Parts: sequence; C-alpha cells; structure tokens
Amino acid sequence: MDGPNTRWCSAPGCMMNIKIMKRHFFRFPKERDRWLDWIKACDRMDLMVFGPEYANLFYRLCHLHFRVEMFRNIEGKIYLSKEAVPSIFLKPLQTGNNTSLTLFQPISFVNIFLKPQSRNKNLSTDLSSEVKMQSIKSEERDTASLLPVQALFLKESIKNLSPAQTMLLGIKTDNDNKSTSDVQCIEETYMDTLTPSTSSRIFLKQDCNNTDVIDLTSMDFPIPSTPTIPSKTISVCATQNGDRTPKRRYWNISTQTPEAWIYVDSFFQEKRQMEKSEIRADSLVVKRRKTFHADKERDHINLDEFKTACVNLLPHNSALLVSACINACEKSKTKKSFEDKQFALELFFMASDAYRSYRPLCLLPTVRQLWRHIRNWDMPPGLNDNVFNALRLKIKSLTSQERYCSLCVNEMRLKPHLFYNLSRDRIIGFHNTGTEKRRTLTRKVIVIMACSLIGDWKQPIAYYFHGGTCRTDILKDLIFQAIIKLKSIGATVYALTTSTSPTFLRLSQLLEISVECPSFLINDVKVLYIFDVTRLMRVTRNVFKTHELYFREKRASWMDIELFFRRDSQMRLPLAPKLSVGHLEPNKCQKVDTKYAIQVFSSSIAAGLSTHIASGELPMETVGTMEFIHHFDQLFDILNSSTSKSNTKNFGQAFTGNLQEMNFLQQTLDFFKSIKIVDRNGVCVKSIKCFDRWQMTINAIIQLWNVLKEHQVLFLCTKKLNHEAIERIFRSIRRQSGNRVKPTPILFTRAFKNLVSKHLLEHSSGGDSAVNGRKMLKRIASKSFSVSTLAEVSHRAQVVLNVPATNYRNIDLRLPEKSAFKRVCEFLLNECLRVHVNCDVCIAYAAKENNSSNKDASNSFNLYISSLEGTFMRNFEKLSIEENLGAQMLQLAQETNYKPPCSDFPVAFLVKLFLRMRIYFTLLRHNKICKEPRSSFNVVEL
Repeated sequence: MDGPNTRWCSAPGCMMNIKIMKRHFFRFPKERDRWLDWIKACDRMDLMVFGPEYANLFYRLCHLHFRVEMFRNIEGKIYLSKEAVPSIFLKPLQTGNNTSLTLFQPISFVNIFLKPQSRNKNLSTDLSSEVKMQSIKSEERDTASLLPVQALFLKESIKNLSPAQTMLLGIKTDNDNKSTSDVQCIEETYMDTLTPSTSSRIFLKQDCNNTDVIDLTSMDFPIPSTPTIPSKTISVCATQNGDRTPKRRYWNISTQTPEAWIYVDSFFQEKRQMEKSEIRADSLVVKRRKTFHADKERDHINLDEFKTACVNLLPHNSALLVSACINACEKSKTKKSFEDKQFALELFFMASDAYRSYRPLCLLPTVRQLWRHIRNWDMPPGLNDNVFNALRLKIKSLTSQERYCSLCVNEMRLKPHLFYNLSRDRIIGFHNTGTEKRRTLTRKVIVIMACSLIGDWKQPIAYYFHGGTCRTDILKDLIFQAIIKLKSIGATVYALTTSTSPTFLRLSQLLEISVECPSFLINDVKVLYIFDVTRLMRVTRNVFKTHELYFREKRASWMDIELFFRRDSQMRLPLAPKLSVGHLEPNKCQKVDTKYAIQVFSSSIAAGLSTHIASGELPMETVGTMEFIHHFDQLFDILNSSTSKSNTKNFGQAFTGNLQEMNFLQQTLDFFKSIKIVDRNGVCVKSIKCFDRWQMTINAIIQLWNVLKEHQVLFLCTKKLNHEAIERIFRSIRRQSGNRVKPTPILFTRAFKNLVSKHLLEHSSGGDSAVNGRKMLKRIASKSFSVSTLAEVSHRAQVVLNVPATNYRNIDLRLPEKSAFKRVCEFLLNECLRVHVNCDVCIAYAAKENNSSNKDASNSFNLYISSLEGTFMRNFEKLSIEENLGAQMLQLAQETNYKPPCSDFPVAFLVKLFLRMRIYFTLLRHNKICKEPRSSFNVVEL
C-alpha cells in the first residue's frame, strides 16, 4: 500500500461515482505481466504508452476494486496478495430506454475481518487454522438466530427498491407496490443460498476482538439505523443479560450480487432521509434568525455592561485592549476606507512594535496595505504635504535628540521624456519645481533628503525637475522652504550637506559660506554648510593626479605612487594588494566611484611607501607623499566615523570631541593652509579651492559638535553627514528603472514613491515604546479619532479621458498628410460604430462617408475631426504644463458643433478618443526627437 500522499483512484468513474470518506490505495505492479492484467481489468489501456514503472509511481487503485480474499492483515497493516487482480468496477444499467445507459454501483462497502497475522509464517498458519475452527463451531449456533433477522431485513429493503432495480431482480410491480409472493420467493431463494460453506464465514462478536477487526470503510458512511438486507455477516443491536447497551455485530456483504444492490439502494435512501432532516433543521435556523434583530439591542447592552465590568475589574491597559477587540469585532468586515487607513497609519507611526501586536486583535490593516496606501498618494515635484503630514506623525514618537537632523541635497541626470499620466491628468517630464513650471524638457532632478543625526531614520521629502541649469536663487528658496517645513513638524535642521557640483558651489557663494563662517541663518537658527566628504576625496585625487603639492618644505607627487606601484607589483608578497591599474588610470565609471579615490589615500599605501623608503628602493623625497596620504587617511576616518565595532582605527569610532580628535582637526586646518598647488610648468595655481572646502567642512563639523554638546549629545556619527544615504536612493531608483543610468521622469516618479513609502514604514528607534503603546491603545479603544492630522491627503483624481479603445497605437502615421488624416478619420468612425452597434442609420452614414463622391456629405465627419484638430493645435501647447489637462481640452473640444446621424451616436466617446489619441501621438513624436537639445515644446499638426 502506498503512502498517504496519493488521494486519487485511476479506475474510470470511481472517484466521481463512489462517494466515501476513507480509501486505501495500492500501487500498480512493476511486473509487466501483472501490470497488463491490471490495466486491462480497469480499462486503462492508455497507460500502455508510459510503461509499468511510470504507472507504479503515479497511478493507484483503491481497495473497492479487489475481493476480500485478496487482502492480508499483517501486524495491523493491510497488504495485497502477489496474485491480486482488480475485478470490481462500475457496470452500466439500462433505465427503460435501450439507448441510454447510466452507471450503477453494484459494489457493497466491504468490511474486511482479518485476523492480524505475524510475519512468522508458522504463527500466521496457526492463527488462520484457529479462526477456521472457531467459525465452524459457531456455525450451527448462529445460523438459526441470524436467518429470521435476515428475512426481516430483506422485506424492509425490497419495499424501498427503485423500479429499475426491481426489474433487474425480476420482481413484478403493480402501481409501485411490491408483490408479497415475489418477496417470499426471494426469501426462499436467499435461505437456500445459506449453505455451510457460506455460513462458515460468520463470526460472532464474542469470538473476535475489536483489535482483530480491520474496517477499511469505517468512515465511509453513517451506519443506518433502519434494518437493511443482510449478507454473509450481520451487525445488529441487541441486549444481553438485561444490559441495554447496544452490542454491535459485524456483517460482510458479498460483491456483485443482487443482495449488494439492494443494500446499496437502501443506504442511499437512508442518506436521502438524512438530507431531508437536515433541510428541516435549516428551516428551523431560518426561523430563529428572525428573532436575531430583536435580541441585538439586548446584546449591545450586555456588551456595554461587560466593558464596564472590565474597566472596574481589570488593569487599565487590559481593559483598553478588551474594549478595542470588542469594537473591532462589532465592526463589519468591509474593505478598509481611506480614513481607516489614514488612522491606521497614524497608529503605526505612534508605536510600530505595538501596532504589529495589536493588529490581528483589532483587525487593523497590514504593513503591506499601508505601503500600498502611501503609494496611492499624489507626489508631484515640490514639497509634498502628504509626506510631511506622515513624517510629522513619525517624529512625534521620537525623542528630542532623535529629531535633530541634517539636510542632504544632490542632483541626478534624467533622460528627457514626456508621459501623460491618465489618472492624474497631467504631463510628466517638464521643468517643474512645485512653484514654477516651464515647457522645457527635464534633464536633471534635485532630491532633498532628511537624515537624523542621532537616530536611525532618514526620509526623502521632495524632488524638483529642471532643464539642466537650476537658478541659484530658486534652489536657495527651495532649500529654505524645506528647512522651515521640517521645523514646523518638529524636526530641527542643523546641517546642510551638498556636493561640489557647479550648482552647489554657486549656492555656497550666494549663502556667503567661507572658511571663517561656514554657516547661514534661517529664522534665527544657525545651519552649518558641509560639503560631501566622499566627493571631496575624489576631487582631491584628481587635483593630486595633475599637480604637485608643496607643504612644510615637503613635496607630494602622483609620480611617487606610480613608482611605488611598479615596484610593489613585482614583489612576491605586495604591500598594497588592492592597488591596481584602475586606481592609477581610472576610466569614466571608476572616476565617479568613491572607493578608487579612498583606496589611494589608504594606510596600506602609506605603510608601503614608508617600507620602500626605509629599504632604499624609493628616494627620501617620497616622505612628503607618504605623509600626505597618511594625513588624508586619518582625516577620512574621522569625517566618516560610525558606531561599527569592526573599525579598529584610531579615528574609526564615533566622534566624541575628545582632546585627541580636536587636536588632529586643528593640525589638519594648519596643514591645509600650508599647501601650495603647482602645475607641471612650476606655476603656482590659486584658482583650485578644494582645500578651502576641506577647511569649511572641518570648521562646520567642529561648530556642529559644539551645538549638539549643548543638547547633551554624547557622540556624533559623522558618516551620517555624507551623501551615502542619498546615493543609495539614486542606485535604487536606477535599479527599479531597469538599471538605467538615466531613468525617465515617469520612472523616477514611480521609484521615488516606492522609496518614500519604504522609508516612512521603516523601524525607528523611537522613544518610550510602552508609553506610545498605551497611547495607541487609548486611541483604538476610544474610537474618538479624527483625520485632521492627515486631512490634506487628497483622494485619487477622476480619470477624464478614460476610453476602452487603445488600439490607436497601431495606426501608422508615416504617410502623406492627406492619407494620414483620412486614416485617422476612418479609425475614429469605425470605433464609434463598435460602441454604437445595431444602428442601420449609422451604418449607412459610415458607408456614405467612405464611398460617397458628394463632398458635402462625405466631408461632414471629416470636417468635424478637422475642427477638433484645430482646437487641439491652438490650445494644447499652452495647456500642456497645467494641471487637469484632459478636462480643459475636453471642455474646449465639446464647444465644437457637430450634427450626428442619430441621437444615440457616441459623440462624447468620439471626442475623448480623439484627445487621447492626439496626446499620444504628440508625445510620441517629441520623445523620438528629444535627444537633441531643445529648449521648448512644439506641437506638430496631424
């Protein structure tokens, strides 16, 4: 017998026509001869293609297709004999009409009584002989008592026979009443069949234990309470010695006999009676439901009393939890509304850990549902109220120190591309800063991100599209607005970190940032200006590569590093194994990769230079290069410190402002003041200001530490002042856009929304989680919440130009002007006829438009399309940068007069389809030519 995983019988019609709950399945044999006998017996000749091994693995037969004598019970497990062949299958039965056959089940649900055998053959032989002797001795004693009961069961069962079964048994009926003489004849025939050979198989209840009985169909069906036709083994309920406990006796019905048919029919009749009783019970349940509403108010009163008792008897937090669970269960299980999700989002920000605990009890939305809810927000360029309202709730749960943050600003290149957002009814891809919009294609995007100085939260808050060169005064206003907005929600900005691109260098000049004063004021709050340290390392590498540096009567040259690389690469054990050709001659990608610049200014190269100098392989003049590299290695460690325990360098841990760190920073300032840059011609260069920006950054960090120290901050991870977090944002956006170096504006917008939702729902350290959990529980239990904190979040805009037809994209407009316009008119008219069907007037109108030579008649539809085209050309370029573009164009297009052929002609559908198609082809043409430098957006006529 196979394992418990197989639950299907391969015999035709078995699983569909024999409804039982428990089956025993057996594999097809691997021997080819027995396998052929099996597939022929069960009429599965289609398995000839697969072979016996495949059938043995994937096909089974249940126990209902084998005779009783083919089973063996060995130590409580049922096995088939090696010569067993299935022989019991469904047979057709004629139902009065010779042409129609129905499947009739002639199988009794066999109960098998086998004495458990041992695997020792001698022991099994003794047990079988003992069973035979007990059955022969009990034959004469049991036959007399069982025959009257069998006759009684036979009479009761014949009364319930169907007409088809009585015809099959040879019993005559008159008006559906069974003949008594025929019943008596069957009784006599059945009594004669009880020979000693058959009755010897009858076992009494007291002669066999329950452990000796293996009932293969004990769960197949409920045992009928009414008497049924007996077979060779009978089970009755009787009382012995005054005991009223029913004693069950077992019977076994032989297969493929008329008695089995009668038994099966009586079983199904009993089943139908049980179904009728269940229907009556259901009707009583329906009647009881009518009184449910009457008791509903009483139940509500009981719940209120229960809540009051919980408040009086349970602790406060436990009572709140019970009340919240009752309120959640009383609420109908409908789809969460917009307000419910907003309230759940507020609870999540209040205490994320407690929210995950209370969510299944209070039936709150999952974190995944909240993530989708945030993605449905409208996030156009500029400062977004949706994001700031959600961030306000998150900051409320933080401590005062975790609310101190820095602002990271950087820009990213985009591919010029225009996209009409149908759901928002606007075109994405123009210059847009939130306050200013121009018909200039977007080529760059500026991203602003807030990062906590003490905590672990970071959040992208805004982005701005511009055409390549952003005005410095506009950029200054955008940054100031972001800082003021963060201050209004409880986050204090103490530092601004930018890169060294020309846009931000002009911004630093506008803010009057200098070495002596690296800060600016916003509403009496001093904000320190910091340049990205990783970007400064790359700039320093580039300056060091093309110039010679002199400081304190020493010289640092790139030629010393090249000479060291040639000597070190020839050694068997190199001192600087990471140094490669990519560090000395970086390609386009390696120039912008920070690790190639940082690995040049590393302690391993400084130690290698010192070793070669000591061994005499390098001249003593190389000492200046060694000191220069060693100094920058320590400077990068102190300006890129973290709490990681893996960094064992002197300045690798978090900045604490101790005496050693302050002395090093002061020495570094003096070191930068002494540096002179000389080109290869020996001329001193004063235009390179990279070392001045190093001094601004160091002074800004020293002043920032002095400010944080006043707020009792113990340490500062200077790594949070770098652009690592925002660069990670850019890498994620490129990856979500298909690993594109320059994603399109629409791809950037979608990826930015994903990242906003991800960072909002990220775990933060938070304040007192127990206090926040109690606050959240009170809000859930009271139900007196309002969505005022998130009231500015708007619902999804209505789709104006939503039409079912989108096959206009298959139209080829690379044709002469008249042919293209005619093709468009034919397409629009055919789509209107698809919507407006079964109208003879419109069909005749379309035929007339396409075939008539009369210009007035044939041009009526074309003239209307030409008028719509003129309206589109006059207004689209002006309205292309505005919100609700489709709604405004639809309103202008509906002012064009047109007399349709019938009153039901879909004019509104025609106008929407034309506008949708016209916008698509206009943007498609511009996206093909936007690779060229263009400063404006022009519309070309169809």
